[in-house]
Amino acid sequence: MPNACSRAMTAIGTAISVLALPVVLNVAAAHGSPLPGFCSPPSVVDNVCTARLTSVTANAVDGTITGTPVGGGAAITLAGQGDAYLKSAGFGDPPPDPVQQWDATIDIVNTVGVDPTDPNWYGNAKAKAFLPRTLNDLASKFPPDILVVRFAPDDAEGGTFRLVSIQPTPQ
Repeated sequence: MPNACSRAMTAIGTAISVLALPVVLNVAAAHGSPLPGFCSPPSVVDNVCTARLTSVTANAVDGTITGTPVGGGAAITLAGQGDAYLKSAGFGDPPPDPVQQWDATIDIVNTVGVDPTDPNWYGNAKAKAFLPRTLNDLASKFPPDILVVRFAPDDAEGGTFRLVSIQPTPQ
């Protein structure tokens, strides 16, 4: 037989549930920032914008880069996984030194194994995990106007766009 204390606790729990229900039902779904104004057709396909950046700065703490599009517009902050980072294309021999380092870093990290039987698996896994930060730092040293990015709104991080691809490409 429930005592007065348990009936009171049940009543309080019911009251809290009734009061919390409208709050839970009115929570808006998180949506990423809309694409910037400089993203307009034909540079937008399937809500993915393509832009060439004049230069970028890297933030090693949060793994982002921030750059200004060629032709003007607000600076954009981008973040992405290692598979979004592509080797350079279209440079003659030899490409600028930071671009050579970019390509070599991608080659090296893509060939390392992370099989637990490999004695270097932990270091290799760290190299793969931190590849974007390493390449972002190299991108900040690129000559102007050679970085082409494709990006989309990021529902997980407001104010930051999700990299679909990033690639050094001469004009």
